[in-house]
Amino acid sequence: MQIFRNKGILLLKMTSKKIMIIIAIIAFIAVVLVVFGFWHSVLSQENPPLPAARVTVGSAVFSAEVARTAIEQARGLSFRAGLGQNDGMVFLFGSSTVRYFWMKDMNFPLDMIWIGGGSPSPIFQNKISEGSQGKTWEGKVLGFAENAAPQPGTPLWKLKIYSSPPGVDAVLEVSAGTVAKDDIKIGDTVEISST
Repeated sequence: MQIFRNKGILLLKMTSKKIMIIIAIIAFIAVVLVVFGFWHSVLSQENPPLPAARVTVGSAVFSAEVARTAIEQARGLSFRAGLGQNDGMVFLFGSSTVRYFWMKDMNFPLDMIWIGGGSPSPIFQNKISEGSQGKTWEGKVLGFAENAAPQPGTPLWKLKIYSSPPGVDAVLEVSAGTVAKDDIKIGDTVEISST
């Protein structure tokens, strides 16, 4: 860029390549802002009621909504008032790995039960969400995070992150205190079946 002064007026002489770079940067920033705004508006609302599955952990039985899409999983139980005593939400993933959860926009504390045992296949996930009878997936409790507390008004970058052990392909969220009340232990068998 070259700067010329002519009778008190500042003139800029830029090459077309530099102008294109500036336009590209502005366009990129605009796209990022639009995507962020859309993503924020999608996540800033409660999940509608999702299809339920029967989840058995040891001897405890839960009716759990099934979160299987990325948006359903990102929303989770956010904005809900609470859970019934034997209600929950189960997150089914297509692979086994370390999972990270937070309490964004939550209104009540939770226990998170980390489950592994061979990824629930997409076919199983679809059958559960379609309500097909008799479909069952089995795994084991690999660990849990108990009494995860809501963090109202906390900026995203300051929210506590709850990490699972490796090998998790499903997560069950239930009311805080459930793990202790139902004496859920690492190694307990988990069955997820359509209702």
